[in-house]
Amino acid sequence: MSYQAYVTDTAYHYDGSYAGFLCCIFESFARREIPAAVCPPQEGQMTLFGIRQIATAPARAQRVARGLQRLGPEVRDRVATGFLAAAPGKDLRLLRFARLCFDRGPGAARMLGDADAAAAFALERAVTSEAHRYVEFLRFEERDGMLGAVIHPKHFVLPLLRGHFCSRLPDEDFLIFDATHGTALLRRSGQVQYLAMERYAPGPDEAEESWQALWKRFFRALTIEERRNERAQATHVFKRFWPDMCEMQPEAPAGGAHS
Repeated sequence: MSYQAYVTDTAYHYDGSYAGFLCCIFESFARREIPAAVCPPQEGQMTLFGIRQIATAPARAQRVARGLQRLGPEVRDRVATGFLAAAPGKDLRLLRFARLCFDRGPGAARMLGDADAAAAFALERAVTSEAHRYVEFLRFEERDGMLGAVIHPKHFVLPLLRGHFCSRLPDEDFLIFDATHGTALLRRSGQVQYLAMERYAPGPDEAEESWQALWKRFFRALTIEERRNERAQATHVFKRFWPDMCEMQPEAPAGGAHS
């Protein structure tokens, strides 16, 4: 870290959403401190530090999002894409990177000799590299007039696959199910949705039966009763993983790097 900041022995605990993570950045600036750790729920039990619960406040998250936007697409996208990584400790690394860029300006993203900048770059590269492999090698199978594929990515790459496959298959209905994260990307009748789905682990010798079971579960999720919940499910997934879908009310800007 090439800038001066007070490093505390307190861990920030937040709800795991991207908006919640942006609120951790806000808290760091408001308290003029760098936390010892930034923990989403799945990591919250492992910390040995004192705990500070960070509430998700949409107005605060929006202020930080606007600040990242002003720093330019390289910084903004590095933070957003890095957040999709499945890497323990990624949250603290991205917070430190964001603080570095607010302090030094957008050029800090290219200061790869700095440990914080290098760590954020590595997170982004890991996610985009995995997404590119799926863009190149993903193959669909057809069931009941719809194309489908099951993937088992390490990182949450569905948001990075969306644009490519919607452009490549403009007239097709398709489903890409991320079995690792229990989430499906659905393109149906020209509309794109994310659905929370039960985890799916096909057996190596039962490929056909597994596909049929997946399709049965999928079409059950599209019944009238389940359809009532699709909007809520999609909103949850978007807010959890992808910043553009956070429905945040703006707050009047204030001074400082996070305004």
